Amino acid sequence: MLDAARLVYKGQAAAQPDFNPAYRYLRTQVGDRTLFMVLGYIDQRAEGPVEVWYSGSGEIVRLLNGQLVGTTGLSTDWRNVRFTGLPAWPTPDATRTSGGSGQSYTRLRDLMPGYRFGIRDEIVRTPISPPQNTFLAGANPASLRWYEERSVSRPSTASLPAARFGISSASGAPQVVYSEQCLTSDFCMSFEQWTPSSPAAGRSASSGT
Repeated sequence: MLDAARLVYKGQAAAQPDFNPAYRYLRTQVGDRTLFMVLGYIDQRAEGPVEVWYSGSGEIVRLLNGQLVGTTGLSTDWRNVRFTGLPAWPTPDATRTSGGSGQSYTRLRDLMPGYRFGIRDEIVRTPISPPQNTFLAGANPASLRWYEERSVSRPSTASLPAARFGISSASGAPQVVYSEQCLTSDFCMSFEQWTPSSPAAGRSASSGT
């Protein structure tokens, strides 16, 4: 799959990668850089299927129902992530019934470099209005349902900015099609499920982070 990801770029940066319709893609924004990752495989976990995505230069991102659960090859990596009480994404009917109340769960994560293990995040998820300042390129923010996750971390030095998730129910079940998530207080990424037939006009792509 790493070879396939490299072939997307044919070994060089390009204004628009050479997409192969046989693969699924993830449009990833890191600062002012845009790259497209290729889905390598699905890893089954007790909480659900984990999508394993590869960049052209070997970085790996793992997403569980849109939630970041691991990375490899970045300047900062989440090596292992565990959840307690992770809620499913609400359906539109459930969101209306709840009246906008929050859902809570706990996350434990191991951070490298530095051997910081067992960082504990107490997270509250709440619905929010469609934001205006996103990197979303393939859809109108107003077409999605949005949630924000704020956390209190122990130790407090490992605290993170709020995460945001854009949810679509077009397929019948809630699916995260866009998210903004941070690995540290100053290292954040956005992830967008990407359809090659709808390229992002005017955006440039690079093959690494």
